[in-house]
Amino acid sequence: MANLKWTDEYLSSQFDDGKDSNGIPHSNGGAQMSIDNFFAFYRPNLWNEDLLGASPSIDLDWTFEKFAKHRAYADNVNLPSNEKHYYFQSGVPREERLGKKKHWTFVSRDLPSFSSPEPTFFGFNPPAQKGIQCRFGERGVTAATHYDGGRNMIAMITGAKRYILSPPNACPKLGIVSSRKHPSFRHSMLNFGRMTLLDKEDSNQVDMSSREKEWLRIAASAPTLSTVLNSGEVLYVPSHWFHYIVSLQKSAQCNTRSGIHEDGNPNFGGLDTVEQCTSDGDESD
Repeated sequence: MANLKWTDEYLSSQFDDGKDSNGIPHSNGGAQMSIDNFFAFYRPNLWNEDLLGASPSIDLDWTFEKFAKHRAYADNVNLPSNEKHYYFQSGVPREERLGKKKHWTFVSRDLPSFSSPEPTFFGFNPPAQKGIQCRFGERGVTAATHYDGGRNMIAMITGAKRYILSPPNACPKLGIVSSRKHPSFRHSMLNFGRMTLLDKEDSNQVDMSSREKEWLRIAASAPTLSTVLNSGEVLYVPSHWFHYIVSLQKSAQCNTRSGIHEDGNPNFGGLDTVEQCTSDGDESD
């Protein structure tokens, strides 16, 4: 089982370049660094530092082995949120499952319910599958709230993460970037972990703009559902539901998305809801 197999040593061996002695291709992945524990999505080719300041994170040429050592360190010392944090990501293209299994990388081999070319409970619409994405977090790493169009199955292989979910109709309260030309379009740049700072008596001394404070207070009123996903568990996130994620310890998590459910739910909203929320009137692109 993957939750037993995916040790740091095993993962390090699989992320090396080249092929093993049996000709099985190794996987590719990359590490990122943030100046603190907050990782916000953005498109690097669109980020303008003169206009927007320093980018939310930077890509590194770290091996998985080097990353694994730091995430073990983060667990051991309870790494403070204001220190540098690191994240490792890897993706499997949707085409891989259509090839011969002897050419599959370790993620496809070890997660057959996700990689099967036939429908499974977890990959219920293979033709619409977007591949498999895996994320390896360290203690404290936080991923900014966002939504995915595809119906999302998220498997926690090792460790644990907290997921804070909000329905599509909560979009106006979450600070979602609505400009199509912004590198973080349809994502939020708000660090919800800073909400606790608003209640401190010396909150005026906290390094936050008045606009950020205002938006955090608005976001605090959004409907949410919180759950902890532990090793061996799978979480289903419907299309267009927002999720904000915190790694509670070093972890490995993979997900696959199977098609889009556009209608959503009359109580929670759907595709139309988020499109209205993120529309800035610019349809040029």
